[in-house]
Amino acid sequence: MMRTRILSFIGWTLLSLWCRTLRITFVNKTVPDGLKAQGKNIIFAFWHGRQFLLFHTHRRLGVVIPASESKDGEIQAGILTRFGFEVVRGSSKRKGAQALLGLVDGLRRGKHIALAVDGPRGPLYEVKQGVTYLAGKLDKPIVPVITSAKRFWVLGRVWDKYLLPVPFTRAVVLYGEPIMVNGTSEDVLESKRGELQTALNRLMAEADEYFTKRSA
Repeated sequence: MMRTRILSFIGWTLLSLWCRTLRITFVNKTVPDGLKAQGKNIIFAFWHGRQFLLFHTHRRLGVVIPASESKDGEIQAGILTRFGFEVVRGSSKRKGAQALLGLVDGLRRGKHIALAVDGPRGPLYEVKQGVTYLAGKLDKPIVPVITSAKRFWVLGRVWDKYLLPVPFTRAVVLYGEPIMVNGTSEDVLESKRGELQTALNRLMAEADEYFTKRSA
């Protein structure tokens, strides 16, 4: 337990200092801000490998997020808690129902939730249907969000191609238009799953080209 706390503290410290070196631009932030102003809570949807910046940029906003029951998940949960997230534990293989109930409870309490929609183990850039089910069941908007940077490293040996911005570079957080899921029929869920997947991939392409277009 002490080892986990120490590693979580080190991870939180490094991530905080790293992100504070970045010059971050927000694009289409009026989308989530407008929904919040209307009193609506949001399901933030992102790709697993693009979450690095989001821990910092969405800290202390009343967001509930899942973390796995593994030892690595315990460290991640400690980091997320230090950033002010409310963490529910579970995964698709272990205590998944418990995590789902925690997310549902968060939404019903007026919290936002955030999901890596191709996690926890892929396939890469393929949306799982759970996010559309939650949105349809509780009538909550899904807001796709993607991050990128002018200069970055990609961890090519891990399944999610994790993107790490180079310290002191410029970075971008880009939001898409909200997606509403009207119902929980199989056809509706699959249609909206595809819509979200298309939106995230389009946003990712825009985010990756953001600084190139501005320097041309």
